[in-house]
Amino acid sequence: MRFMPDLEEARLDIRDVLGDFCWFPQDYVPLSRTMSFVRTDPVTLARQPFLDHRWNRRGYAQTSLTLDSIAGELAPDAPLPQLNFIWHTSFCCSTLIAAALNVAHRNLSLSEPVLMVTAADLKRAGAYQDGKASPRTPEIALRLLARRPEPHTAITVKPSNFANILIRDAARHTTGKSLFLYSDLPSFLLSVAKSGLQLSKYARRLFFGIVQDDGKPLRWPAADLFQMSDLEVAAIAWHMQIAEFRRSWAELGEGRVASLDCDAFLADPRTALEKLDAFFGYGFGPETIRKIVGGPVLSRHAKLPQAPFSAQQRRVEQQAVRQFLGADLDRIAEWSYGAYAEAVRGLPLPGALIPTEK
Repeated sequence: MRFMPDLEEARLDIRDVLGDFCWFPQDYVPLSRTMSFVRTDPVTLARQPFLDHRWNRRGYAQTSLTLDSIAGELAPDAPLPQLNFIWHTSFCCSTLIAAALNVAHRNLSLSEPVLMVTAADLKRAGAYQDGKASPRTPEIALRLLARRPEPHTAITVKPSNFANILIRDAARHTTGKSLFLYSDLPSFLLSVAKSGLQLSKYARRLFFGIVQDDGKPLRWPAADLFQMSDLEVAAIAWHMQIAEFRRSWAELGEGRVASLDCDAFLADPRTALEKLDAFFGYGFGPETIRKIVGGPVLSRHAKLPQAPFSAQQRRVEQQAVRQFLGADLDRIAEWSYGAYAEAVRGLPLPGALIPTEK
């Protein structure tokens, strides 16, 4: 459904859409080979915990353009756009950190645009190789997301972790920095267990969504997969995400990538924000960081703004789940290192913005 009158929409020139940041690229429709856009503004985008189906766009003007027409306007040999990323494993405060980094005129965080997941799913399906989708789709998507509301405002995309297969595409088609954000394995499992059936289903969907992102055949027989518990599946999914980060590290190269354990952020958000400011080059400065730390963003639930949040609350909730699981938590974590050959013990990633010991 479109919310702009046909006459007004007919007057839109493709360059009016592509040249205007306020026409946000909301998704790509493979069947019609069209990119859909919604008319919005930086403040609205910054307020959305998720720029996917959970974003209510009712009443917003919308339009669409064919990918071929967009490709004709965006030359593949044009200078690479500068775009920053927060790639993550889920359950690691990624939405909170993206919100904390939203500073007017300095940085705009785009949280989980669905366009990135669509581009990732097409890549997994082999659509760029078999001609069912243009191989320029990821590049064009990144160029559109990189448009800025103001010349000096940085754009930082926090993709869904279902889009992590696009890390190397982003490395080739953009400049800018990438943060690999993660929670440790026990914390990941505790988050899945805490929310019961809903996140157990999510963990299985994540597992089967990314299980062949490494290009290798499925390594577990169907009978073994059927017998895995929800938390065992979740543990393997965590290892697969870390493996994707490790595969992509070298392609980004020195200076363009860093890692962060979310516990280090929660333990000392001021220092973490200072490190993130320096890494991404936002130019926030001490006063802006002081306001972020003392402001409301770190004291409310990033996904449910009406609910309070604190690092202490997170620890208490995790401890309750840890006691409920008992020895099963350690057993599942240890089992997963044997079940996934590429699993790395100790700190999973190099280049920590804040060194941690676990």
